[in-house]
Amino acid sequence: MQKQPLVSIIIPTYNRAHLIGETLDSIIAQNYQNWECIVVDDGSTDHTAQFMKTYCEKDPRIQYYHRPEVHLPGGNGARNYGFKLSKGEYIQWFDSDDLMLPKKIDIKLKALQRNKVDFVISRTKYFNHPNNSFFNYEFESEDVDFLKFSIDYVRWLTPDLFVKKHIVDDIHFNEHMKAGQEYNYNCKLLLKTTSFYYVKEFLTLRRFTTNSIQGERNLNDEVHQNKIFESNWYNYLDIKEIAKSNKFNRYSLLQCVQSYLNAQKISLPRQFHIELIKNFPIRFIYFYMGIISKQFSGRFYFFYKKLKAKEQFNTYKKIL
Repeated sequence: MQKQPLVSIIIPTYNRAHLIGETLDSIIAQNYQNWECIVVDDGSTDHTAQFMKTYCEKDPRIQYYHRPEVHLPGGNGARNYGFKLSKGEYIQWFDSDDLMLPKKIDIKLKALQRNKVDFVISRTKYFNHPNNSFFNYEFESEDVDFLKFSIDYVRWLTPDLFVKKHIVDDIHFNEHMKAGQEYNYNCKLLLKTTSFYYVKEFLTLRRFTTNSIQGERNLNDEVHQNKIFESNWYNYLDIKEIAKSNKFNRYSLLQCVQSYLNAQKISLPRQFHIELIKNFPIRFIYFYMGIISKQFSGRFYFFYKKLKAKEQFNTYKKIL
């Protein structure tokens, strides 16, 4: 019998000793058994280390490491370090408070092999929130490309992605980003390959917590607007040279403009003004008119529409 390929499950964690046990139990319960689970601690101050010791002793497929200082603090640095340590042919990104359904790895691996693609996407829904489905996954495999993901209606989450390791050897999570990192990562992936298959099943159960980044954003609009600006700006800087798309450039900067005008306070990087003028060589003046209008009347949308004029984006409200 041919040996089953090794799947590397990579999980960053921070102060999740009270939750990560459920996550690990759902991994141990997988029908597909040839996996390694690499948990990278981002500097926990609770009893995560002691807790993980019991799981590593219980199942040697579970490995526990601490993020080294060569990687920036945050989940992205932990993910990138976990990727360096991984030995599997396939990568399954995951989070330390979510749950896998028992057939998750098995279904995705078979779908990837059967369809001869580079990566597979499945679906995620909340298991402890009134709105159980997270957001629309209304797309077909053949419809997806970089622009549809970056500016239109296509979205998926980090645990949805199952990918051949060699495909993402040169793709890393941006360690400067605190939000929108999965958006950035998948933009870079789709610039490299669109060979994928969409498994239309909920295979991940997502936990909603108010102290998560998304939970905080749901409760605080100012935080939400700052995160929209930050994620679009860093994503723009990261991939504008490889994307070579004026449409993507203008869309990203318009997202930044809208969040800046909606927020009470966002510090604009000096380079932002340069990029805005470069991509909107005449219309950029409407941004500054919008700032003045907001100061005197509290309104800016008229000037935002003038800046956005002629741009056609078929978008849902983006969740980053």
